Amino acid sequence: MDSIDRPTLSSAGEAPPPPPAERPAPIAAPFVSALPSVRDFLLRTYDVGRRSLAPALPVLVVLYFYRFGMGLYMIASSNVTSPMGYPDYQLRAATWIVAAAAYLPLLVLIYTPFLPFQDALYRGERRSFIDAVKHVLEHLVPYGLSSIYQTLFIVIPATVVVLGAAAGAMALGAIPVEARSILVLLALFPAGLWIAFAMFLLAFATPLLILDGRGPMESIRESFALVRENFGGLLWRFVVAVALLTLAMVLASFPSTMLAVLTSVAKEKLMPVEIARLFWDSAVGTLAFPFTVAAMIVLYRALVPPREAAGAAATATPASPADGGAPATPPTPPNAEPVATTPPYSFE
Repeated sequence: MDSIDRPTLSSAGEAPPPPPAERPAPIAAPFVSALPSVRDFLLRTYDVGRRSLAPALPVLVVLYFYRFGMGLYMIASSNVTSPMGYPDYQLRAATWIVAAAAYLPLLVLIYTPFLPFQDALYRGERRSFIDAVKHVLEHLVPYGLSSIYQTLFIVIPATVVVLGAAAGAMALGAIPVEARSILVLLALFPAGLWIAFAMFLLAFATPLLILDGRGPMESIRESFALVRENFGGLLWRFVVAVALLTLAMVLASFPSTMLAVLTSVAKEKLMPVEIARLFWDSAVGTLAFPFTVAAMIVLYRALVPPREAAGAAATATPASPADGGAPATPPTPPNAEPVATTPPYSFE
């Protein structure tokens, strides 16, 4: 037998028809993402938060005891005085430094890993919390750099405003001290507005870095772009989510509020009552935390779809006429003249 390919003849002695020419891949349509409606956003947030409670229960128990232990530490060191009976401000500063130092490991080992953990739940995947912690540790260096950049972006303008007001108040030596103090306090209002606005602009910086591998500065720039392009929709959904979560926490903290009323009636701090309040408030704050992360995940994935989902949407082929889709374009003969067509997308 020779290696020449010969056409296979049918039973009637006729050659089969030639195979149809392969069509070129169609131009991929861009992946269009949109924010969900407020109702869908709230339902998805509740669903993701609820489904994350059971698999993350051991982590939430650790978080609860961290909150409870740090609360006890702050209560024990709140009324510390110097040997002369005056408030010991140095010891109070050391207390806050210890609290901040204890927060950093929790940030890396519990708070931030909730992003990849709940992201997998939201996309219908199974992922252990240990894998989520490993994922965060793999991005620890860029995450640390991004956190430093974000902190500088938030703190520096607010500090400049407050220090500028303080310097101006010191320069006005002729006015009473109370008036100068009021001027400095008024400067806290624009500083607080800037902090809230800056945190809103940086809302997606950490998810972009942890979930999609953006760089420290790239994640910040893309977060700015996402918030700028969807400012009104994001702001409204954030306000609704914060309002409902605050309302739920206030209602859940009703027993603690009653204990606070008991303390005010007694006109002194009762240590058993303070511990009972802390016990309850720590539980409420711990249970509310997964829902705050879930709200972030739902909004983030509405704007930045997973890479596999975006790739599948970009490479999806249109349905055939048999499936109810648009009719297929007939193949172009090999010797046909090129026909000028209008591109489906404008790149101007």
